[in-house]
Amino acid sequence: MSIQSAADRAPTGSSLQGSRKVMSWLAQPWLDPTALWTMTRWYMPLSRAWAAAGIAEGSLERFQAELPADSIRPAARLGLARALERTAALKRGLAEAEARWEELFFASRPATASALFNAERMRRRASHGYMLSRSGFALLRLGAGFPAVRYEIPGPAEAMAELQPLLRDPRAAYAPPDPLPEIEVTQRIEHHAFSEYWLRFRSEGPGGGDMAWARVREPRGVPNPPSLVHVHGLGVEFESLDGVEDDVDPIVAMGVRLVRLEAPWHNRRRVPGRFGGEPFLSRQPLSGIELFLAIARETATLVAWCRATSRGRVAIGGTSMGALSTQIAACRAENWPVDLRPDVLWLVTTSDDIGNLAFQSSLAKAVGLPGELRRAGWTREAISALNGLGDIGSAPAVAPEDIVVVLGRRDDVTPYQRGAAMVARWGVPPRNLFARELGHFSVPLGLLGDRGPLSRLVERLHGGGAS
Repeated sequence: MSIQSAADRAPTGSSLQGSRKVMSWLAQPWLDPTALWTMTRWYMPLSRAWAAAGIAEGSLERFQAELPADSIRPAARLGLARALERTAALKRGLAEAEARWEELFFASRPATASALFNAERMRRRASHGYMLSRSGFALLRLGAGFPAVRYEIPGPAEAMAELQPLLRDPRAAYAPPDPLPEIEVTQRIEHHAFSEYWLRFRSEGPGGGDMAWARVREPRGVPNPPSLVHVHGLGVEFESLDGVEDDVDPIVAMGVRLVRLEAPWHNRRRVPGRFGGEPFLSRQPLSGIELFLAIARETATLVAWCRATSRGRVAIGGTSMGALSTQIAACRAENWPVDLRPDVLWLVTTSDDIGNLAFQSSLAKAVGLPGELRRAGWTREAISALNGLGDIGSAPAVAPEDIVVVLGRRDDVTPYQRGAAMVARWGVPPRNLFARELGHFSVPLGLLGDRGPLSRLVERLHGGGAS
């Protein structure tokens, strides 16, 4: 007997309406300060301990070498050994589930539908359990002081030495891979309304590169569907969780193929000893540029794949970190081969003046990034020397009527004023700008109950609708 996937168990009819009502209730400005506090004071510190436990293999000594805690109270020590053992066991279980998954999904012979369903279900259950093992370190968090991020900020001289060859020709730095990497495609899980499968390919990403992954949901019965290549926000790892709906998932039911890229340092691309997305913060500003470069090349690769497998238009975009990185890619795409350029740009909670976000963003401040940068010798002026690689540059290589933007007027993570000024400079039509009285975290949540922005994106992907 096959086990249903999370997608097949998604609510429909009256239950879906009820779910959207809950989302609408949560998508309120009061959510944002609560979410920021919870994320930076609890989730990220627990993730720091969890990441250290992930390479400790149950050893208290190895754990403490990774996570020096000034004074662990005796009560906090009581559950620590058990939390380390449980985390190590869940990690081993996940490795086994992932190995079985890859063997089946990349097999040369077709697998049965039930085998594919069950392998994916077991992978998600194992991953979900491993992710939730963070909770085992809650007592430690109460009993010891340790940071949300393990910083390794490079000094200006070190960063400039590494980036100088790229700064001499930023256009070449953002050039797509040539030749494009070969993309491997898994076998498909057939749902009632869509097919689901995964892509992987070698990326020229940070640290010499790794394997990039993307999950595809393709609507059934739609010939040559348009596509959205989507990049998630910092620390968002829905691919590692079970039964969680993303803000763009509903677009598949609207006839669009969704290609969800896993950003560097997240999900299958996590670095041992670091939690999802932590390297993006821990090695700023160098890590930010590394991520932007990698995502530009990876989205170009995926746009080419979309065009090779459908005649529909192609959008790139994302939320927060995903929006920042894809808008940089779109702004550098003017000199890319035509088949690699996006037709449409989708941006949710974004801004410009990216270099200064490290000092101005409320998220950066909450995790102490500005102070860490200053201690390493960085000033705003020093970071501005990297603008050739890390900032917006010219307008996107996308027509203004094909840019759809969703902003929150109360957003202080990617400040609203800078985002609104940016899209005004680009000449984005008023109908394509959706400004909500919400903050950074409530805006994406609100999209689950507000189809207006996604409907506009779908119109532009079909090349129609008034501009």
